[in-house]
Amino acid sequence: MVRNRTRSTRTVLVASTTALVLATAAPADAAATTSTAYGISASGVDKVAPTPVVSSNGAVKTASGSAAGSAGTFQASGITVRAGAGFAEATVASLVVGGKSIGRASATCKDGKVSYNSPPAVNTGKLRVRPGGGGAAAVVEILGADGHAVETITVAVVKCGTGAPPPTQQPPTGQPTQQPPTGQPTHQPGGKPSKQPPTGTHRPGSTPDKPAPPPVPRDGHHPVTG
Repeated sequence: MVRNRTRSTRTVLVASTTALVLATAAPADAAATTSTAYGISASGVDKVAPTPVVSSNGAVKTASGSAAGSAGTFQASGITVRAGAGFAEATVASLVVGGKSIGRASATCKDGKVSYNSPPAVNTGKLRVRPGGGGAAAVVEILGADGHAVETITVAVVKCGTGAPPPTQQPPTGQPTQQPPTGQPTHQPGGKPSKQPPTGTHRPGSTPDKPAPPPVPRDGHHPVTG
């Protein structure tokens, strides 16, 4: 009986430890969720797969482009998408559906939280625009005669987990600047010579001084020597 109780106790401890390891690993897996962003997609009578699309769980990746339905139901231009760890962004600069301009739409996800810049809501009986929600900046529907959607266009869609993209490469701290080191002589050294010539030198354009003539002896007067 003692041996059975010992084995049971060990089994419980192993099971508890395994559960603890799994519980501890769960947040790490959530933090590593791949972020995704795409510009536009459509379903219904004029299907278009998500485009352009980008995904990453590390450094930020970027894509851009435009899209249009093959049946001419919509045209989207100026599309830019970015995604990285804990970050995703999608922007559609211009969207025209059924000949009507919907305008600009964008969505941004940071650290698991999504914000939108959506076009205004529209419901004309033939066209319905629903502002941001569920990761999409807007959902546009072309309605049939019975009021049901025959074409659904999803605009600027993002998804991200928690965390942040790795920093971009920056020069290391303390990198020397381009300025010359202290004490380097300037281009104008001190003690610059003046433009005046030294005393006793010949100046250009001037007449040199003549030596004094020797004395001329005359009658009745002799020069004193010694």
